[in-house]
Amino acid sequence: MLASSQWARGVRGPGERRARIEMPVRWSDVDLFGHVNNAAFLRFLDDARFATFPRMGVDVAGVVTDAVLVVVKHEIDYLAAVPFTSDPVTVEVWVSRIGTSSVDFGYEVRASAGTPLLRACSRMVQVDRGSGRPRAFSDAERADFSRYRDDAPTLRPW
Repeated sequence: MLASSQWARGVRGPGERRARIEMPVRWSDVDLFGHVNNAAFLRFLDDARFATFPRMGVDVAGVVTDAVLVVVKHEIDYLAAVPFTSDPVTVEVWVSRIGTSSVDFGYEVRASAGTPLLRACSRMVQVDRGSGRPRAFSDAERADFSRYRDDAPTLRPW
């Protein structure tokens, strides 16, 4: 359930091409250790990305198309534990790279006080529904994603 969504506007700069989505912390997100479980954060990222798709030209209205975006990779740096709270967390999501048939998304999750909790990136590949093979983005699709382009998140090395 999304509480609110706001798109940053203005001259390109840090945070200005990013969607900001407030996500409530649900009781079911908390594990036996008393903090938000790592899998719940993955759901936050997925829900925030999905909420941004219509603005990026991705059809989410249930219309069957000849191509679909599939997740092929996630990388997440957990920066702080989050206990159950009635305050929502804010998920920033943006496009960090556009390839021939793939697109990378960057994320930053912050506590209500602004403390960074998580940084992450995901790669999705556009796949032809009939053949199951990667399909190149059209010029229009690339332009839609490009409007929300910002730098890749800085993740810790392995």
